[in-house]
Amino acid sequence: MYKEETTLKPISRKQVTEPIRKFKDEVDNMVDRFFKEPFFSDGLLSPFGKDAFAPACNIEEKENSYAIIAELPGVDPEKVEIEIDEYTITIKGEREEKITSEDENKKMHMVEHSYGSFRRSFTLPDNIDPDNISADYSNGILSIELPKVKSTNTRKISIKRND
Repeated sequence: MYKEETTLKPISRKQVTEPIRKFKDEVDNMVDRFFKEPFFSDGLLSPFGKDAFAPACNIEEKENSYAIIAELPGVDPEKVEIEIDEYTITIKGEREEKITSEDENKKMHMVEHSYGSFRRSFTLPDNIDPDNISADYSNGILSIELPKVKSTNTRKISIKRND
C-alpha cells in the first residue's frame, strides 16, 4: 500500500469588484494571449519586433518581503520608471543604442544587442505594504523590495452556542 502525495501551489487572486477594472483586465489578457500565439512568434508581425529588449526578471518571496530583480544592463536608471496601482507594479524604460563611431564607412557584420522601450508588469499580492516599497539600481541590476504587511485583518470569531 502506498500513500499518494499531492502538492498544491497556493493561489492568490485579488477579487475585482469594479466592473470597469474587470473588463480592462480581461481585454489586457486577451491582447497578451493574441500576441503570444505562434503566428506572431517569429517576430515578423510582432509589434515589439524579434529583437526587442525585454529585461529578464526574477520574483522571490522572503519571510518579510517580496523582491523583484530585473536585469537592465546598459539602461540609464534615470530613464527607468516604476509605477504601482492597486493591482500591479510596472517597470518601464528604454535602452538606447550607443553609437560608438561616426565613421560612414563602418559596416556592421553582426548585431546581437537589442535596444528599445520595454515594459514589464506584475500582479501584486494582497499582503504588501505599498507605502514602503523601495528600489535600488547597481551594476545593471534593478532590485525592488516589496515589504509584507506586518499584520493582517484576520481574526478568529468565537461561535456562541444557542441550544
